Amino acid sequence: MIQAWSQRWSQTITRLLNQPRYQLILRLTLVIVALQGIDELHAERLPEKGLAVVMLFSAKLLQSRYAWCGLAALMVWNNVYFWWRLVNHEYLITYWVLVCAIAAFSQFSLKIFAWNARLLIGLCFLFATAWKFMGGEYLDGSFLHLTFLVDPRLAMGATWLGGVAADLLQDNYDQLLTIQAATSPESALINSSPLMSALSVALSYWTIFIEGIVAIAFLSPWPRWLFLHRDEWLLIFVVSTYSVIPVFSFAAILLLMGLAQCALTQRFKAALYLNLLLLIPLWLPLPQEIFYFLQQWS
Repeated sequence: MIQAWSQRWSQTITRLLNQPRYQLILRLTLVIVALQGIDELHAERLPEKGLAVVMLFSAKLLQSRYAWCGLAALMVWNNVYFWWRLVNHEYLITYWVLVCAIAAFSQFSLKIFAWNARLLIGLCFLFATAWKFMGGEYLDGSFLHLTFLVDPRLAMGATWLGGVAADLLQDNYDQLLTIQAATSPESALINSSPLMSALSVALSYWTIFIEGIVAIAFLSPWPRWLFLHRDEWLLIFVVSTYSVIPVFSFAAILLLMGLAQCALTQRFKAALYLNLLLLIPLWLPLPQEIFYFLQQWS
């Protein structure tokens, strides 16, 4: 049964990769636009999501430059007028939709997709790395330390890696809610552990290292060995980061741009990107689900 399922899945991936690559890229882009932020949907996002769904199921609109320009305009408008509630990956998705709109004016040239994908990935990681050097709270580990202790998404890492008990983490979350609700917030004692403190420093420098490596690998052809292995570094980052911090849209857009910059001859790498992208609903939340299941039975 497992072998039959695996064979059917392999055939599905092959069929997807055998279609014109630009159509695969466009369809996956529309899926990401339609699904991003679906858990906190705002009314002003409905037009762009509705248009994305219509384009997804219309062969004519899928390749219409006017449709892509309209989608890009809707997303830019939302980015400008609601900037205060957007997160980083939402801007990145908008940039990518703009790339699709530009490519529509040149018969969806794969060179345009590939060049812009490498540039966007490289700049994204370059700015992320630069930001971490601008403030001391990342270099001394304090940013990640506090984030592990007060962000429920990182409870798994704080407990399994940092040795902070689940009940102490819950106390941290309760204190944070109290501070946020208070008109005159007072200082609070956040529960931690020596291991969590040391781990935060180590993970901070690992993050700086791998983000810097990805930035160099995608922005510069030198050193040659690093440029040739840029996909491996990006995939290491995506899997190691988003299996701990499950952010669907960020993982999805990075994997899509990784796929878009693969040459047609790089079938294995393209298939790897596509597999990870399509299987995000399984591998991304799985570690968290296992963690919460074990917590309930402990």
